[in-house]
Amino acid sequence: MIEGMGTCAQASSFLDEGAQERERQEARGKRRRANIETSSSLRAFVSRRMSGCLRASDCLRPGHGTVTRYPVGQGPSVPDRASYFRIGVVQTALCTNLRPIRKQYRFLYRDNAVRDFGGAGIRIEVRRTPLTWRHRRRFEVLVNGRTRFLPARFDAVVPHIEWAVSWGLPELLPDHLQLHSSSLEVNGAGVIFPGHAGSGKSTLTVGMMTCGWRYLCDEFALLNMETLSLDPYPRAICIKEGAFPVMRALGIPFEARQRFCKGAKGWVDLIHPHRAFGKRNSTLAGVIGRSCPVRFVVFPQFEPQATPSLMPLTRAEAVLALHAVCFNLLPDRERALKVLTEAVRGAECYRLVTGDIHKTCDVLQRVVESR
Repeated sequence: MIEGMGTCAQASSFLDEGAQERERQEARGKRRRANIETSSSLRAFVSRRMSGCLRASDCLRPGHGTVTRYPVGQGPSVPDRASYFRIGVVQTALCTNLRPIRKQYRFLYRDNAVRDFGGAGIRIEVRRTPLTWRHRRRFEVLVNGRTRFLPARFDAVVPHIEWAVSWGLPELLPDHLQLHSSSLEVNGAGVIFPGHAGSGKSTLTVGMMTCGWRYLCDEFALLNMETLSLDPYPRAICIKEGAFPVMRALGIPFEARQRFCKGAKGWVDLIHPHRAFGKRNSTLAGVIGRSCPVRFVVFPQFEPQATPSLMPLTRAEAVLALHAVCFNLLPDRERALKVLTEAVRGAECYRLVTGDIHKTCDVLQRVVESR
């Protein structure tokens, strides 16, 4: 009888230990799940805080307060830090909490930074989109409050900021025609190189700057419709990877600390005109041109191994070609055509076949000196 009672006591003790062990395992499982949920919530909170997309619901504990849902990119957010720049006749404000982006852009345009500016300007915002189960995180680039680009790569953000500024130009400068053309000034005369992508505008612009010509812009010719003059917008010069050897042959240093990815154009470098030509001209005024009338219209076309040659064009042919590369023809196309006609009335017009950069620069220099 006593032996039977001992066996029952041992069995009861064994069952109690098993139950306690199960309770301990369940408690450990609950703590583990709670830690995982807390860690996930914390990571989501930090990511939204850094991207500027923090919502009011993220600051409330479950069951406390009223939760208000906002669409992505709207509602309460962390105030963006703004950096202001005056680049010729264009004023921009870069607003972002992403420090690496702000640092890259400020490094590129540190000579154009201002404390603030009065009047109209282009507001560029850069933020991170939230991570969802459907979409990975991207960089959102907004122009005056409207989303324009969603690049996925970090090294593609700065080129998209440059594109974003271009989107804002027609709204900022409604009294200017925006031609797809590089533009320079030499001895008070304006020279434009209109053409589509790949025609060699930027490379030719850098080559002529080594000859003492002054920079207005490598992507646009901003033609004032009232004064019929070219206004400066000395943005960073965009050089494609294929032109890197030409830049080295010209002795041009590369400004960017890293290469940038510009979509279908591939890898590019951004060169600030002042720092690239600082050894030749000690001041920014010696590198950047002033507003000037159009005196030469040259349509370049790059052909490898070709002998540089100039073919005269009539002013009528030049006006029609300029009309084709005008970004903002305005609602009144007839007025734009009249402005282009008046702008080139006193200009010499040519079609240029480019090859070796040094020979091409010599050909253009002789034409300008002979005028």
